[in-house]
Amino acid sequence: MEKLNYFEAEKEVIDSISKNKLMVLATSFENRVTARTMSIINKGITIFFQTDKNFIKYQQIERNPNVALCIENIQIEGIAKIKGHPYENSFFTDTFKIKHKGSYENYSHLTDEIVIEVEPHFITFWKYNETDRKPYRDFINVRERKAYREYYLKTI
Repeated sequence: MEKLNYFEAEKEVIDSISKNKLMVLATSFENRVTARTMSIINKGITIFFQTDKNFIKYQQIERNPNVALCIENIQIEGIAKIKGHPYENSFFTDTFKIKHKGSYENYSHLTDEIVIEVEPHFITFWKYNETDRKPYRDFINVRERKAYREYYLKTI
């Protein structure tokens, strides 16, 4: 295990999230796990999206706020918080209408739309060594502000 600079590791994740518009969101409740692609925005490491109160993902988050998000080779575990209607969240609407204009215009005004905030607590980032292509994972513990690297030993 190799210790990493937490802030450099976090910045790399933030840069990857910021470049993308979509992430896969997984939610669960009572042994039912569901996943779907979401239009997202972020503020630093924190991720936001909107959904309808009547959808299964909202109902699952209400009952179990533990969620996972995935983008490319980054896996994020976090806690979802219900933040109210998009129009009650100026940061969300200001940013979402720029990054997702169509979704903003089609859905954000609807009465049942809700903003969800995901505060990550653990991140895994799969990578490959540039020299020998050996796989490794960077682990980022957001709560403890610690990061470390482990090589995938089965391939070494």
